[in-house]
Formats: sequence, C-alpha cells, structure tokens
Amino acid sequence: MSDVLSGASARIRLVSLLFLTMLFSLAGQANEDIEGAGDHPLVERIAGSFITDNFRDEFKRVVLPAGPFDRSERAHTEQLALEGEWLKMIYRFDDPDISDLRVHRTFVQTLPEAGFELIFEGSDLDLIEQNTGRSADFLTNTSESYLLTNRGPLLNRQPVHYLLARSQDAPVHVAIATYQAPGPGGGTQYAITVVTEEEMEVATEHRPLSASEMEQGLMESGRVAIQDILFAFDSDEILAESSSSLATIAELMQEHQELGLLVVGHTDDVGNYDYNLRLSMERSTAVVRYLEQRHGIAGSRLRSAGAGMMAPIASNRTEAGRAQNRRVELVEMRD
Repeated sequence: MSDVLSGASARIRLVSLLFLTMLFSLAGQANEDIEGAGDHPLVERIAGSFITDNFRDEFKRVVLPAGPFDRSERAHTEQLALEGEWLKMIYRFDDPDISDLRVHRTFVQTLPEAGFELIFEGSDLDLIEQNTGRSADFLTNTSESYLLTNRGPLLNRQPVHYLLARSQDAPVHVAIATYQAPGPGGGTQYAITVVTEEEMEVATEHRPLSASEMEQGLMESGRVAIQDILFAFDSDEILAESSSSLATIAELMQEHQELGLLVVGHTDDVGNYDYNLRLSMERSTAVVRYLEQRHGIAGSRLRSAGAGMMAPIASNRTEAGRAQNRRVELVEMRD
C-alpha cells in the first residue's frame, strides 16, 4: 500500500514540476515581442514594455488629431492628414502597476530630446466625448481619433493620454496614445503610430470627358462623375492640371444657357464623417467659385454641395478605390 502511495506521490510531484516548468516557460515568453515586430528607429520604447500587435502599410492616408475635441462639432478642432508609410505598434507591460500617466509624461519629455517637436498633447476630456457604445476596434484604423472618440464600454471611463509630434530632421510624424486596458490582460498599454510622409503618383485609367460626353451623362443619368478635378492634399486648393476639365464644364454650360448644375464633392473614407463632409463641401465651393471667376458662369446657375464619404463608387479598402471615390459630380438642376 505504501508503495502505491509513494508512486502516486511521485507522479503528482512530476506533474506539478512539469506544470511549473511550463508556467515559467510561458512567463518567460510573455514579455517578448511578437514575431517580426520591432521599434521604429526614431522612437524608443519604454523600458519593460513589449509589442503585442504590429501593423504596416507601405502607403496610406492617415488622419491624426492635432487639437482638443470639440463636443459641439463632434470632431477635433484640428486634424493633420498625412500620406506615406504607416506603422502602428501596440505595447504593453508585464507589471500591472506601471502608471499610464508616467508613460505619457516620459514620451512628452523624451521625444523633444530625440529631435521631435510636440504639436499637441492632452488627456481625457481634451480628447474624448461620451461613450458612444461602439467597440474600441482601433488597432488598424487610420484615424487615431477613432481610439479617442469611440472607446466603447470597455475603454470608457479609463484614462487616455495622447500626443502628436513631428521630427525636425525627417518627414516623420509620431502619435502616441497611452491608456488603461480593462480586463484580465489589461494594465497600461500604449499605441505608437509613425507616418513617414512621401508623395505617390496614383495611375488612373480614365480619360478626360468631352463636353458632349458630359451632356450625354447628364441626359441619361442626371449626373456625371468628373475624375480629373484634382485638389492639393487635405485642401480645397484646385491643382493646375484640373483646368482642362473645368474649361470643358464651362464650355458645356456656355453651349446650353438653360443648364444649371449642382456641383457635389465626394471623398474617400479616411478621416471621420464630419471631416470628410466639410472637406467635400469646401472643394465643391471652390469649383463653383472657379467657374464663376475664371469662366464667367453665373452663380445663379451653380450650387455647391458636399456628400463626404456617403456615396462611394468603389471600395475604400484599396488606394485605387479611394482615388476613384475622391471626385466631383455634376447633377442637373431643372429649376
């Protein structure tokens, strides 16, 4: 009987030893970066943190909050729209007692020492609105305001700190959001977004429409999309290469003196709803102003409108699709 008990005891000790070995092995692996992840060379991590998620896009349009949140406008007072290489790394700590505010203050202090200029930094009420009830699926979202304004029931009432900085030596912007993640795997976490600006020529397969083709589109569909009216990035400034299409629109209206046009601006889905609605309206207004001032079209025959991201004609998941969605449409006005 004692031999049986002795054998059972040995097996229990062996199982316990194996369990503890596995536990310590997992603990040793817990604070390692995920495979293929690493810091950006210009931004050092906080000691004791490790990367749990890592995302990269060779060329992406990103909108970064650059001012406090205005509740009346439901948007940040200033936003910075950038295009270029996009990196996002999510870091966490094994130590659950790491202070989120201390992490934020560390970045506020060390980034200028590393050659960055702080554009904006704030916490809690400077950044967010009331809980929207939506989930905090911010990891791959290109607008950092998504984390700050759509934290949902999980992150709501948790402290959030944010900063935006630009390198003084390279075309690099860094946004860092530090927050307390709830739940068993929570504790202080921080998300570093790095955007390296660059210009990219997006090839288009369409050709400029003639006045007769515009007329045909209006007659058959009541509207026609003009893809060749181009604007400066994040602006209502009309680029010089748009002059040909604008001259064609003027030609059409001069040939048909009874024709009135609603000029509708459209955007892709990068940035929040209000931002895109405002930008599309500003761009359509710029087109109307151009036709009035450069071609003498009567203002009574034109009206501007902005549809923002509401009516895509292609998927916004690709740059080619987003390029198609950034357009101006002409709609016939019959009154």
